[in-house]
Amino acid sequence: MTMDDYFYNGELMQCYLAALQQVEGPEAALASKYITLLDEYELATLPKPTLLGETQYTERGDESYPESDAVVEIRAIKDEEAFSKRVQALEEIAKTGTAHEKAQSFFTQGELFLFAHHYNESVHCFKQAVKENPNKALYWGITGQTMHRFGWMPFDALAYLEQAIVLDPTNARWKWNKALVLIQLAKDLQMAPFMANAAIALEEAITCCKEHQRSLKEAIQNTMDNMDSYVFS
Repeated sequence: MTMDDYFYNGELMQCYLAALQQVEGPEAALASKYITLLDEYELATLPKPTLLGETQYTERGDESYPESDAVVEIRAIKDEEAFSKRVQALEEIAKTGTAHEKAQSFFTQGELFLFAHHYNESVHCFKQAVKENPNKALYWGITGQTMHRFGWMPFDALAYLEQAIVLDPTNARWKWNKALVLIQLAKDLQMAPFMANAAIALEEAITCCKEHQRSLKEAIQNTMDNMDSYVFS
């Protein structure tokens, strides 16, 4: 694949790495353009997965993951003092726990912030979860999804969604979210290749949906059904 192929398919890290290999070749000018663009989004500083066989859980029918169970438990606490103590314990684990414990703590805090509509804080926590454990696709994916939903730049979101898909290539949600970002880019930049790749990503997402993921499948199908409404001027 070419740099352009990677770029329009939302594979920004692959585009960046390909560009770095072309700095002195016949495509040096194009490579320089991509490096300049993507350096803005600090791709080179993103955590690097070590790919040590991390378990990637399948999204459940209610759109949750096992990693989200702690959030459900904490949100069910009605006593304010008890709730505060649980949150303090989370914060302590984020400081003193193992890397995996810190990552899970940050993920839980991020989801709590998300439910409280504190989106900047939630993204900060999700990014910290990625930093502590860059091998779990959920942490990358939830970061990219939250960024896209709440106003971050599309390329910021894509960088995280790309890695989520690399780590968990059969996860329908991350492919769907990637398609949504590509659709946004197609609309904003009036570039048809983004839309073409969004359509491919949606087909892959619907294929990856498991039998129990009915609400997710319906959401993906709804996006597919409305593709024709995006018309280029």
